[in-house]
Amino acid sequence: MVLEYYFPNEAAEPLLWHPVLFTYTLLISGADLLILTSLAYLSGSLRKAIPLMTMMGIGFFAVVLLGPLADLRSPQRAWLIFGNPHIAATAQNPGISLIAIQGIAWVAALILALVFAVSTFSYYSYQASISAKGLRAAFYRVFSIGVTTKERYAVAEKVAKVVAVAMLVPLVMWGIYPASMLLAQTWNPVWRNWSLLPVVYFADTFVVATALFLLFYFFWRGRKLERDVVVPVLKIHAAGSISVAALTGLQLAVWGFWSPSFAEMTAPLHTLMYIVIIVMLLSFLLSLASIRYPLTSLAVSVVALAGTFANKWNILINAQLISKTGLAFFEAELHGLWWLETLAPVAAGVALFLFLSILFPLEVREVGE
Repeated sequence: MVLEYYFPNEAAEPLLWHPVLFTYTLLISGADLLILTSLAYLSGSLRKAIPLMTMMGIGFFAVVLLGPLADLRSPQRAWLIFGNPHIAATAQNPGISLIAIQGIAWVAALILALVFAVSTFSYYSYQASISAKGLRAAFYRVFSIGVTTKERYAVAEKVAKVVAVAMLVPLVMWGIYPASMLLAQTWNPVWRNWSLLPVVYFADTFVVATALFLLFYFFWRGRKLERDVVVPVLKIHAAGSISVAALTGLQLAVWGFWSPSFAEMTAPLHTLMYIVIIVMLLSFLLSLASIRYPLTSLAVSVVALAGTFANKWNILINAQLISKTGLAFFEAELHGLWWLETLAPVAAGVALFLFLSILFPLEVREVGE
């Protein structure tokens, strides 16, 4: 008997506009933040930034499935994405669902990220419990998991390193998922011929991740920004910004020189692509300036988020408005409280991050530092 549901990508059909589709791709920046956290921890760098980066990453990544699940044909059966995933073709369900595979990867990555957080924060949670009072002190003692000495923390660190390596695999799967989903929609001539889409989308999401970190760090620390936290993140951000600008320009060149007819078809996308290049170059230059003047990092975040917003809008929305024949370009139709549906998942991620920031210390300072 054929089941009465299927997942979004099990048939080649249009991904009709839905605000959540746009927003949840921004939330995937949580996976990129956790990737940076893992790499920083394994390399021994960005020690002071790891707590904040971890909590932001978990906060955003934990709500990332709100988008894909909203795209199911039967949302009330969303639990089947875990209970009966379509990860292999069968006679009843010939399709293979990318989101079902990603759903399993999401569970694995989230569990590993939480284990990593508890392991790495254990000793510092204990330290924080010494100076905290009331309910917060009790929370810190719970999350210290009995690690009250540096000797015990050495054992917890070994566990954290193993977990940091293990969680890279499912996190990278989520980092490349949006582009994979778009390429799977073979009906769309733009996505099918956007050869650099996977790498530009991955770089773009890293820019979102670092921009969000700089934004939260600025409002949290104010004028007390620490250079050993801000400068390395700014360097990563600068690399991501220049990469997005270069890859976008290269894609325009590929379309223009190798396929003039395709360049003509994608002409409605070119204006925003030029804007993205200019804004990303500005973000790159501001990042270099902020290395010397850290307080300007707020401008870096605002400019970068504007550029990545335009880039994702162009890729996700405008690319769907070009007809299959390439002979027409339609206008986006937004109905009802679309802006509220767009902001709701992000608000959920921010709320979860703020809640986690109460349970876990956001600095790794020992008592007396």
